[in-house]
Amino acid sequence: MVKLSRGLGKIVINPTRFSLTCLAFAFPIVAHSQARLESCPLSHNQTTLARSAVGTSFVGGNIELWHYFKKAWWSGEKAAHFFFRSDWDEDFRDQDKFGHLLGGYQLTRAGYESLRASCVSERRALTAAVAYAALFQLQIEIFDGMYKKYGFSYADMIANTTGQTLAAVEELHPHLKWLKPTISYLPSAAMRNRANFTQPSELRRSLDYSGQTYWFAADVHALLPTRMQSYWPSLLRASIGHSITDYINPVTGATQRARRKLLLSIDIDPEKLPGENPLWKAVKHQISYYHFPSPALQLTPSLRGISWYR
Repeated sequence: MVKLSRGLGKIVINPTRFSLTCLAFAFPIVAHSQARLESCPLSHNQTTLARSAVGTSFVGGNIELWHYFKKAWWSGEKAAHFFFRSDWDEDFRDQDKFGHLLGGYQLTRAGYESLRASCVSERRALTAAVAYAALFQLQIEIFDGMYKKYGFSYADMIANTTGQTLAAVEELHPHLKWLKPTISYLPSAAMRNRANFTQPSELRRSLDYSGQTYWFAADVHALLPTRMQSYWPSLLRASIGHSITDYINPVTGATQRARRKLLLSIDIDPEKLPGENPLWKAVKHQISYYHFPSPALQLTPSLRGISWYR
């Protein structure tokens, strides 16, 4: 039980109950949806099965998340009181905020696409997807606010909301889908050497910020005027990325202040690969959110070309 004391009085929050409430409010559409859409290619029984599968996957995902965070994050010392914090520009230079943004985007996108595939109307699917993503990420901050090491982060919530909003705006205005957040990952030197650290470390893949690069990929071909599109191969997209130098000493495991790495790159857009088979198109769509190894130009902290950035 968490007690909040703020100007208007005391608010009591049961975190487990709050987590379940998130699911109850976000997905009434699955249990109480209207009749199938006229354009739905599924039979009535198939629609019911598809919606049940969507609802089950999100409930199961939420349960899995709770167990993961309970073990990996929420196992330390609890705070005396629920508290808030603003954690901009810490040693890992906001690299985690890009992860929050990508998380909000993908939760919204995946929720919307799953519900649309089960013949839920555009308006209802988008409303439910945004609600689920927002509540899904909010519950993490609620739990974080209970622990001394973390706290409820205003900055994380801003990043979460930015990602959710971007996904929603792109569904409402499909012509804006030329912009796509992507990610690439290569284990950092610290991650590879963590077994030999001279001091204890909690480093794991989700915290290996120095190995993560977050990109905003642009479909240049779609942005160009029709008369100029022949000059740019549709298979190539241009990206700007953000990563950081080592924020954990690769030898000792001690934390240190990282420096930002801004990058420019051109990589392959899988969605532009040939082939129109529905299954292949679905695969291309999903892997298009990964930034494939490619040449890159690093702008900061020093200007240099990288022949093969992973």
